[in-house]
Amino acid sequence: MSALLIAVLLGLLFVLSNNATTASAEINQGTVVPDQVRRDLPVVLDGVVFAHAQVGDRIFVGGDFQQVRQIDGTVIDQAYIFAYHADTGIVDPNFRPVLNNRVRSLATSSDGNSVYVGGSFFRWDDQFPLRIARLDAEGNLDTRFNARASAQVIGIQEARGSLFFVGDFRDVSGVAVDGIAKVNPISGAVDTRFTPELDEMQSVNLARDVVATANGSRIFILHYGRTVDGQSRAAVVSFDVASNGGAATLNGWRIPWEEQTDGEDCQSSLRAIAISPASDYIVIGGQGADNPPNCDSVLRYPTAGNGTVNFQWSARMYSSVFSLAVSDVAVYVGGHFCAAPRNGAPPGGVTSTFEGTANGCDVNDPTSSINPSQRDPEGAVFRSQMAALNPNNGQALAWDPGSNNNVAVFDLTLVQRGLLAGHDNTRFSSFAVGRSGFFDLEANASDTQDPVATITSPLDGSVPGVVNEVTGTATDNQTVIDMSVRLRNIDTGRYLDNNGSFVTNNVLIPTSLNLVALGEYTWSTPVNTTLAPGSYRITAFSRDEFGNTSTVANSVFVIGAQTGCSVSLNDQDQPVISIQGFQAAGDPDLQIRRNNQWRATVDNDTASFTDATAPVGNNDYSIRWRPDGVQNVACGSVTVPATAPPPPPPPPPLERSVSLNGNSDPVITWDAIPGLDRYVVRNGDGWVSTVTNGLTFTDANAADGNITYSLRVRPGGVVTDIPCGTVTVGDATPIPGGATCAAVLDNGDVSLTWTAVAGVDDYQVRDNDGWVATESGLSFVDTNPTAGSRTYEIRYRIAGVVTDITCSPTVNVN
Repeated sequence: MSALLIAVLLGLLFVLSNNATTASAEINQGTVVPDQVRRDLPVVLDGVVFAHAQVGDRIFVGGDFQQVRQIDGTVIDQAYIFAYHADTGIVDPNFRPVLNNRVRSLATSSDGNSVYVGGSFFRWDDQFPLRIARLDAEGNLDTRFNARASAQVIGIQEARGSLFFVGDFRDVSGVAVDGIAKVNPISGAVDTRFTPELDEMQSVNLARDVVATANGSRIFILHYGRTVDGQSRAAVVSFDVASNGGAATLNGWRIPWEEQTDGEDCQSSLRAIAISPASDYIVIGGQGADNPPNCDSVLRYPTAGNGTVNFQWSARMYSSVFSLAVSDVAVYVGGHFCAAPRNGAPPGGVTSTFEGTANGCDVNDPTSSINPSQRDPEGAVFRSQMAALNPNNGQALAWDPGSNNNVAVFDLTLVQRGLLAGHDNTRFSSFAVGRSGFFDLEANASDTQDPVATITSPLDGSVPGVVNEVTGTATDNQTVIDMSVRLRNIDTGRYLDNNGSFVTNNVLIPTSLNLVALGEYTWSTPVNTTLAPGSYRITAFSRDEFGNTSTVANSVFVIGAQTGCSVSLNDQDQPVISIQGFQAAGDPDLQIRRNNQWRATVDNDTASFTDATAPVGNNDYSIRWRPDGVQNVACGSVTVPATAPPPPPPPPPLERSVSLNGNSDPVITWDAIPGLDRYVVRNGDGWVSTVTNGLTFTDANAADGNITYSLRVRPGGVVTDIPCGTVTVGDATPIPGGATCAAVLDNGDVSLTWTAVAGVDDYQVRDNDGWVATESGLSFVDTNPTAGSRTYEIRYRIAGVVTDITCSPTVNVN
């Protein structure tokens, strides 16, 4: 199937399925979501995920990130927002907007067919929405919506034909506001009747979030002022909302925040608000150095009434709360904490009366002395930065997925089929799923896909000098739980045991697994003994959590005898290199090197080599070989005295020539140079062939054009190039300066070769008088030529004068 067809089908998948579900303010799931995160979804690789929303079968993900790894492993550059299919996990290929700053909030419209986006951005593709935008069900920007906020938008809520959003802005579309705005949900026009004033601010921020009752008749806003429109409304304020976009008016509902313990200090650290599906209570939470009932706690307040209401319970979380979500059976809490309430709170009370502060937290160690579950064992149980509370009394439920975030779980969003979570690190439920997690009530609990195991060292067919460790990889769509690795001496038939000895039993070597990414592992097995020379086989296979096993990976390698070399002078003061051990390594030849330059190539069973041409003075010798990549073995140094025989004189002038045979192939011939049996044939592009024990070479693969040949030899170890002459192959057309260009049509590609023009470094390849490429070499292959009759040219400039070389012949591309 072509890539284009796949892209079309994926796009159709999203278009046809976008209305499969309808958004609802009431999330009645009947059970707590699973604490195992899905592992078949896209992975956000960096930054922070701040928000999620579902429209139909699309899951929108927003935040401050740059890259996403798709389920096929491909990494795409997609900053700040993307969408994927809730069932397949496929990233929507048609939703790839370009934003210039982060997304902070996402909210599904009341009809479930649109999504509102808030944040710090002020560019969306080629449009300029200011920090808030509306998308249709396919993710297209709705240009009818034209609200413009002066600073970031953090919370969004649609209610009864009006759209409310909050943040740190002081102006919306030219209307002065204090971080709380009400606009038309279609046009974005500001309702100038609704401009509540926040006063006596508790922080530099204005408002954090907004929620609405299921019928939209009331909204509750988490904010940082003491008063709203001159009325005492610290922390949370409520408004009555008229239908059909009518007025929103301040009501008498209020919480006595300033009368509660340390209420003033904790208000500036409030971070989250959520409302129950039945709209009968809200919960709020934040930070604040473990000072209940307000700081580092979750508080439940009834929504009924038109006067002062007190909290129904306060759940002590001991450290920071950043996100909340409420279903019919649980209050989900995310943040940076490592404990949750062991006991429920009495009406109007707290879950723990532990005196002192317990917000020291080691999120990876429940036994740490600073962990609240150790400091307050009567009141706390260990939870790693995520928890679910009983809605009736704040007591921790058994749900314990965990997060490895650096700062916090910043987002918890309930949808009908589960819970979406966003944070700033790599793992939920100990799995490397990235910054976004989906705790899905509909996730498939079975798996039949086999994992794949590989051996990366030592590689099959290699000849390592020493093996201290065996390494490899394992991949799967699920969790790989173990590796089975064996190492056998093929010569003796015995297996490496755990204690380093070799035994007859077929034993496994202890292996460690390391999770590096979703479904990707590395493994390693120590070899705690010195392997004797001989042949060895490694076998390895992996097993996942569902019992599926991989096919067996094999690697056969050879440990050679101890290799080495030394150098000394013979009676004629000539260096003699003694060689041992290389013949068992399987390498065909060895390079003798003098002063880091090639001197000679010998077979690997050569015992010694005499350097009869070594110059007077100090000479350093080594052997280069390639058992498993290039390796160098030092042999040592010797000093050749001045009385040593001088090197042989340079060779006499070499008779050589180049001509064409009956097949129009260049034939190069030359006379022998005494003492040499290797000649390197070269042309203007470099190496052509190496001739051993021969004095002629026919270049049957020569391209058309003028070709200049030379011979490279090394008399006395000195590289010397000897010109042989120039020959014209084929129908090369001479041009000024003697340059030519040839064009050849081969399997649909057009191959061009041309000869050099003195003083020219760059050549421009042109096709029917249009630029194709610029090359610094003397050849180019057009792998995607335009169909039809094509005339190619090579253009160059000398002293500002443009010259075009027509390439011959003209080619006809089908």
